[in-house]
Amino acid sequence: MEIRKFVAPLLAALLLAGVAGGIWFSNTSVTGERNAQEAARIEQARQVQARGLIGSEKEAFFADPRVQQALAARGITVVIEKAGSRAIAGRYDAKAYDFGFPSGAPAAAQLKAQAKASAVFTPFYTPMVLASWRPIADILVANGIAERQGDIYYLVDLPALMDLIEKGKRWRDLKGSQAFSTNKSLLISSTDVRTSNSAAMYLALASYLANNQQIVQSQADVERVLPTVAPLFLRQGFQEQSSSGPFEDYLALGMGKAPLLMAYESQMVEFWLKHPNKIKSDMMLMYPKPTVFSKHVLVPYTPAGARVGDALENDPALRTLANEYGFRTGGDTRGPETWAQRGIAVPEVLVDVIDPPSHEWLERMIEAIETRFK
Repeated sequence: MEIRKFVAPLLAALLLAGVAGGIWFSNTSVTGERNAQEAARIEQARQVQARGLIGSEKEAFFADPRVQQALAARGITVVIEKAGSRAIAGRYDAKAYDFGFPSGAPAAAQLKAQAKASAVFTPFYTPMVLASWRPIADILVANGIAERQGDIYYLVDLPALMDLIEKGKRWRDLKGSQAFSTNKSLLISSTDVRTSNSAAMYLALASYLANNQQIVQSQADVERVLPTVAPLFLRQGFQEQSSSGPFEDYLALGMGKAPLLMAYESQMVEFWLKHPNKIKSDMMLMYPKPTVFSKHVLVPYTPAGARVGDALENDPALRTLANEYGFRTGGDTRGPETWAQRGIAVPEVLVDVIDPPSHEWLERMIEAIETRFK
């Protein structure tokens, strides 16, 4: 009996202490969660202006009022300057910019190292394609180089095409070339490899083939492929510094100017989305086998730049707008499925895809080609 007199009050006290502790912990947890939510809300509401260097192919996206409104809803105003991707990597200045947004992973890797960025953002990407024309595609089909897949695209045997280019073939030499029986050399037109990512991606593909279908990863590889890849750029004559110029020429001047243009899929898709009456024209997409993805990687230099990258990568509205500019994205809807609903049926998945060389080896090839321009 005596023990029970002491134990009962002790148990009651322990029970009350447990209930009180539970209430305290619950209140503390709720308070902490509320504080975290409030801190996030305050950060979201805090207006920042972020200045960035971007590739020219993203200029129209950032100029879209809907993109600006979606960013403003997250407290962000973006001011941009455009430059070639290699130039962006060479103009890193954390004091002048909040982020760099080149078009390729190799340039972004250099930027990340320079900025000592702990994280980068890859909000969208696009495969490299050949922008061409139906008569040109028919010639390549007749020569066993291309295969028609749908209303607007073909697959191209890139090793076979590059073999003809290396041999110095002219269009009139090809079987069934009546629609383009010219003395022009069979070449793929590109931007200037010294400044532009799209040309660098062409170099990545060409060097892979010239290196026995292996990614260039040593000085011996560089020296092995240079005699093959350098003429691909030296023989072209004048080349634009960024991808927008050649594509405008492609649209304005037709196949006489550039029967085969190394371009981004996003450029073609964006044009068709804005001009649906042109979907059934002679403009054709040609997917090289193999091809390479151009990843649009945002490298933040400041917290403001990181907010831009996070918004582009995670905001559903901004991803949808990126799809409208022909970019493939993450998320539930990646782009091709919505484009198909508007008559632009492109491959949802590309299997024959290579990686570009690391920045070091790509840069060594570009520098070697650069010396041959002089």
